[in-house]
Amino acid sequence: MTRRALILLLMVALPSYAGAIELVTNGGFETDTSPGWEKDLVGTGAGVTRSTGYDGDPDYEVLVEKGTGNGHGKLDQIIAVPSVDLAFSVNAKIQVLATSDAWAAAGVALHYESYLGDILGTTMIVGKTSYCPWADSGNLHLIEAPDEAWNGYAFNVADELANLADVDPNAIRQIRISLFAQVGDDC
Repeated sequence: MTRRALILLLMVALPSYAGAIELVTNGGFETDTSPGWEKDLVGTGAGVTRSTGYDGDPDYEVLVEKGTGNGHGKLDQIIAVPSVDLAFSVNAKIQVLATSDAWAAAGVALHYESYLGDILGTTMIVGKTSYCPWADSGNLHLIEAPDEAWNGYAFNVADELANLADVDPNAIRQIRISLFAQVGDDC
């Protein structure tokens, strides 16, 4: 049974429209991930690696991966947001593989949170295998990666929230950006 999920990220940006202020710390990964980002590794084969050359240019990218066996690799950053009128953009290469009834998923998640850190809803830019149990709902919106090549994704957070009927945009006080690779045998 083979399961593997990985995501290569070139840059994550969450600038505020109002003042064009970059809200993400170290979104280009030009310094070590410790300023701004927190690792969460569960299970064997989970890892986060920062390096140059993943996409053929001299800039840094980050690789978040999880190999065979249940668990995940995650790189998170929590950002206090002045409003949801924010531009979000990311360049990502998302690759997943699973055999048998195991599943794998990888991508970028924006978790919209209350001031207490409760998740109100989530948008995921994701690659997932057929047995992955995730599906769109009133508080989860999946944007499926079109292929396993480098792709740019961009949207206005306020506009994206229209896809999450169960989320009150006025209750959002912070956004947790998660770069993740996850594998499992069940939900």
